[in-house]
Amino acid sequence: MTLTSETVIEKVSERSKYIRFETEKYGSHFCVSYNVTKAGGNFRDDGLEPISLVIHATSNYMKEIEGQCSSRNWNGPISVALFVDRYSSEAVEYLHEVHRCSTKVNQKLSLHVVYRMAPFQKVCDPILIKRSSRKCSLFNATIRSRERGRVIPPFQIYPINVMRNVARKGALSYIHMMADVEMIFSEGFATKMKSLANQYMNGKDRKLLVIRRFEVDNKARTPSDHKELFLMIKAFRAFEFHHKYFPVGHTIESLWHWFRMSKNKSEVYAWPIEYKSSSWEAQLILHKEDPYNPEYFPTRIRDQQSLVYELCRANYTFHLASHVFNVHRGVKTSETNLASAVLTHQRRLRLRSYKRFMHYINSTYPDTFGQCGKFVM
Repeated sequence: MTLTSETVIEKVSERSKYIRFETEKYGSHFCVSYNVTKAGGNFRDDGLEPISLVIHATSNYMKEIEGQCSSRNWNGPISVALFVDRYSSEAVEYLHEVHRCSTKVNQKLSLHVVYRMAPFQKVCDPILIKRSSRKCSLFNATIRSRERGRVIPPFQIYPINVMRNVARKGALSYIHMMADVEMIFSEGFATKMKSLANQYMNGKDRKLLVIRRFEVDNKARTPSDHKELFLMIKAFRAFEFHHKYFPVGHTIESLWHWFRMSKNKSEVYAWPIEYKSSSWEAQLILHKEDPYNPEYFPTRIRDQQSLVYELCRANYTFHLASHVFNVHRGVKTSETNLASAVLTHQRRLRLRSYKRFMHYINSTYPDTFGQCGKFVM
């Protein structure tokens, strides 16, 4: 077949309508494109390393991603791993447009796109995003809401530890705050924690910062600081995270002591606390070179606890930060039908994952069983 000059021009013109992002194979089953959007802010004017908020999501949480970037409580880079399939891929184009049109999002958001390879697929395909010529003034809240509503979210097992790790690997700083996308941070969190995190996350000492988290009823306001939180706790309007659903995984002892310690000083500080158990789903600030989540773990079965346990076995120490916290809107009392179905499916992988994990842990850290206890899965 002979290509005429007109045909070549048409093909070049068609390609110019799209922005191409190369992907790379991640493990055996996934493709990743890092920095589909890249944070434009430096956040190092004070000479300190910023804390990167590392979160992960599907298209269901596009609004929450925007909210994290727009919030004044996180003045720092945000690294997001977004999981898509053929039906939800429009979420990439949407967030790329938000990044283009919103100054706050442009300054903070680095977006990394993850998709599962098809059976028999050997090579990762690039991601193509149609170039936008829309005036940003027309991309208002009503249009954004409408476009978010058109995206059909993915309906498959969510590879949660792959997503956590991709978000960390794509972060633009070496200090990582691991969190869920829905969590709302206390006022000025990233700025208040910056100096302390630089002190603890120096790449030499094996220290971790633990952050308390809470939940409030959907109708209640979100507390902005520890003083408001104290009043809401006393009035039974705020509670420790998952206090009804899974308290053993999230309750940190001595809450009233934490309030007193936060009241005693104006600056954030931290003190050592003990590792709790293999149920503990601690929310951590850690260093880029610290261990990552085991990606072979089944979703919703000790997926975060496995990392916390490894950190204990690796002789890391846990230090609880004063003053700051984050909050989830809504009090969880039970699993959704979808979450229960995922749990039922993933239980079949439990034994295989447990044996692999314990072999790795006991061969890598043979001398620390006594200080961390048995890992129960």
